[in-house]
Amino acid sequence: SCVFHKMVFRFTTMEDLEMLRELIRQKPFAAKRGSTLEIWDSVAAALGSALKKEIKVKQIRDRLNLLKTRFKEKEQLSALASGVEESIHAVNVQTHYTDVDGLIREYTQLERLHHDTKAAQKISKEKKEEDLAKCAAAIVDESRRRRAYRDDTSFYSDSDDSSDAQSVVSGAESTVYTGSSKAKQQGVKRSNAYLTEIKRQDKKYKEQLDLKHRELEQGQKQFEERLEFEKKQAEDRLQFEQHIQQSNREMILECAKIFGAALAKK
Repeated sequence: SCVFHKMVFRFTTMEDLEMLRELIRQKPFAAKRGSTLEIWDSVAAALGSALKKEIKVKQIRDRLNLLKTRFKEKEQLSALASGVEESIHAVNVQTHYTDVDGLIREYTQLERLHHDTKAAQKISKEKKEEDLAKCAAAIVDESRRRRAYRDDTSFYSDSDDSSDAQSVVSGAESTVYTGSSKAKQQGVKRSNAYLTEIKRQDKKYKEQLDLKHRELEQGQKQFEERLEFEKKQAEDRLQFEQHIQQSNREMILECAKIFGAALAKK
């Protein structure tokens, strides 16, 4: 009986580079909710078109995970060998944008920056909600204290002695008015202080998120510029090689003609 083995697709270095460039361009890790599968399908379609072969999403995911694992192991070994963890930016620019490790580094950096930004947004939202809850609780507590104060002062209004009662009521009314006024002012001050703090923290979080967003955009712009530079270099190198090959062919033909003419004279 014949046993048929399914052929395993093996990525070459050039195919790895093409895959990573496409992943960096489309950024599946940054896909909006509900569109992740669509982005991965788009990556597979674009890569298949470039390589002129059918590529499945699972193959790309598996290959990416393998390359990330290998890169992480290399980084750890490098750190152990040098005794100092290798800086993420300490790499030759040309190598950074032409070899597989360089593109993996770029991809993981963008991925980490995106996740950090999302985490910061979540923390900012939770912190804002927590601050609003504290502010509301403080206002409620202040309201309860004022109500309790009014209840305590109303006790003196039930005295049997009319003259004393009138005196006590007058004093109580004055005290209530004064105490209520002070409590109100304190409550307003506390409320304003909480709201001011919330606004300050909200501004701080927005500035942090804007900074991360600008870093992401700047990193992407630099990558695209260097990728375009690399592409132009590759095209120029190919044209130069083609020119050299054409010149060599013409030289060989010319030598053959001269050699043939020399033989004919003999």
